[in-house]
Amino acid sequence: MNYLINIGPNIRRLRKLNNLSQVEFSSRIGISQGNLSEIEQGNCNPSFDTLFAIKKQFNCSIDDLILIESDSFKSSSSSMLSDEELTMLSNYRSLDEYDQREIEEVIKIKIAINKKRNTIPK
Repeated sequence: MNYLINIGPNIRRLRKLNNLSQVEFSSRIGISQGNLSEIEQGNCNPSFDTLFAIKKQFNCSIDDLILIESDSFKSSSSSMLSDEELTMLSNYRSLDEYDQREIEEVIKIKIAINKKRNTIPK
């Protein structure tokens, strides 16, 4: 079952995922920084025009911004990212391509080590 939720946090996550300030994000979608701040804080909801601008600028679904599956929201496999994950993603995106590939290799190594560790009988 889908529920309409306060979409401010979803818009904030999208902005942070794209490593944009409120000023940059609001400029790209055609609203003021103050209006964006009010939306992110849940004090008001965006207009349809604003939602459509976000969809167009950031190639996302309006459903992803306004709807959430109650079960998936509670599960650990939720598509919602924590603030820590958003920070890591933002940091990753600030690296050049060479450093990004290096981070990807480190992650692959860590996954392989953890798999080996979990298959060793105790």
